[in-house]
Amino acid sequence: MTSKEDHAPPHESLLEKTYTIVQLAFIKDIGDSYHRLRWPARQLAEQAPNWRVINLASNAEERYAWAEKADLLVISQSRDIDLLPVIARRRARGLKTLAEYNDNFYDPPPSSNVADVWQSPLIRQCYERILNACDGVIVTGPGLRQLLEGKTSRPVHILENHHPWPLPEFETVWREPGETFAIGWGGSSGHIADFLSITPLLRDLARQRPKLRLHIMGDSPLAHFTHLDDSRLVFREWGTMDEYFDFLRSLNLGLAPLIDTGFNRCRSDVKAIEMGSQGVLPLLPDRLPYQKILTETGTTPYRNQRELGEKILFYMDNPDELKRHARRLFDYIRHHRVGPRRRERLRLYSALLPPEPLQTAWDLPPGYHEIVGTPARSTPTSRTLQQAGNLVDRHESARALDVLHEAVETNPQHADLALAEIRLLAMEGDPAWRTRLQRGRQHFPDDLRFHLLELRHTQAARDSAPLWERLLARLRQETTSAQRFYAAEVTGLLLEQLRREPELLEIAITTLDLYPRAWALKHEVAQYLERRGDDAMALQYFSELLAARKCHERNHEFLSHTTDAWLDTWLNTLTERLEAGT
Repeated sequence: MTSKEDHAPPHESLLEKTYTIVQLAFIKDIGDSYHRLRWPARQLAEQAPNWRVINLASNAEERYAWAEKADLLVISQSRDIDLLPVIARRRARGLKTLAEYNDNFYDPPPSSNVADVWQSPLIRQCYERILNACDGVIVTGPGLRQLLEGKTSRPVHILENHHPWPLPEFETVWREPGETFAIGWGGSSGHIADFLSITPLLRDLARQRPKLRLHIMGDSPLAHFTHLDDSRLVFREWGTMDEYFDFLRSLNLGLAPLIDTGFNRCRSDVKAIEMGSQGVLPLLPDRLPYQKILTETGTTPYRNQRELGEKILFYMDNPDELKRHARRLFDYIRHHRVGPRRRERLRLYSALLPPEPLQTAWDLPPGYHEIVGTPARSTPTSRTLQQAGNLVDRHESARALDVLHEAVETNPQHADLALAEIRLLAMEGDPAWRTRLQRGRQHFPDDLRFHLLELRHTQAARDSAPLWERLLARLRQETTSAQRFYAAEVTGLLLEQLRREPELLEIAITTLDLYPRAWALKHEVAQYLERRGDDAMALQYFSELLAARKCHERNHEFLSHTTDAWLDTWLNTLTERLEAGT
């Protein structure tokens, strides 16, 4: 169970002073925003009424100035590299900064609305630079802590999700099953594969039990894929948190399926908390995010879909057991997982505050404040790059280089600034570009744009071939998503150079092993192979090109409207069904 330390207050002297905590937050009407930032910040202000706790929108123009003068700065899910100089200046003044990450950004579910963004290795590198720049990292559970502890030497703290307000007695929320028995699931787009993995089981149970009704809250296409009659299905569009809690109160039994993926292993147990707090017993899988709550409540998880089906039928046939187990979970949440009763965030923040509050002026009184601020139209880096570009257009390259050099000196962790300076030096024929490039490769070892930039400015095949071999070796070590990210630039640049330097043919053939569907490059290579008399290999390539051409011609309309995310979601769904079916 929860230790007494979780409820212990920090030293009283800290609570008597007027400290200012600024959290750069995504202020949205979604679960993560409430559970991780808005509700905890309000509770923190209630626990420390002399403190000023500010949630400032992460895109506000004021964020840099407010970050400078906060006694403690917390940045959430941020990839804003322009914050790094602020964090460095804070550290020089003895001020602490925390980073909070809620998700495994290395392995997003394909149906998530951030999947495309997180496929970029550059975005992941920004996250890593920020979490390494801060004084500590906050996560939601053991999976994400284990993952990020391998990415940073900074301490990683688990701050669990809790119910946001005190709960009444169980009898006031309990609802006896009536003429129908409602089982249900609600979730955002990132959970779609989890739900689809159990829909065949739910259809089978619906055929067995006329009393059973399936309740769903989510995106509208979900209802179609249940393949249930309207009389057996109750569907609600995804909405606000209040609407979600209202939806949960309509259920007799909750569903919380979780495919075993890297992303899901890093989730929290919040679905169990949300359902249990409304008097609904969730059926929990034997997955890492739920291990603590399973252990502390003595709940038995299901290990496969057969066991899930058996549990649903058991609780339909044994309403007294359903009530007993729902009460057990509810009481656990009521006593141990209610936010206002918890002190771990207060204790963590207190440990990182300076001995005395900064002597800075704030127009806000102590308490909780949620500030949208002035939406920023640009970032410091984008303004710098625009200024340098304008100077180049006016043929003032020397001044542009001065602007870029100063920006790089101010923020040496920003790869975009370093690349812009190197490109302009190379364009101007300044030999210093090679020294800067070497420095950039060392400083940003995972950013392959520096390798590609060197290749763009290396003309002779005898010089570029070793560089290509080095780049391809690096790409083979990358994730599939990173390989896809660089595919167009790598194959396009190689095609351009192959047309000038036929000696790169073997490099091109090797590249096609990595990118077999780089059709323009394959066409060029096939013609070179024919000219050198390698008819068998040329025939193979031309055959593949013809097959691709016919496939595109026949299926262009369908393929242009079918996304990778859609197909990947079904791959994950069907794989889980096959692996967890027994």
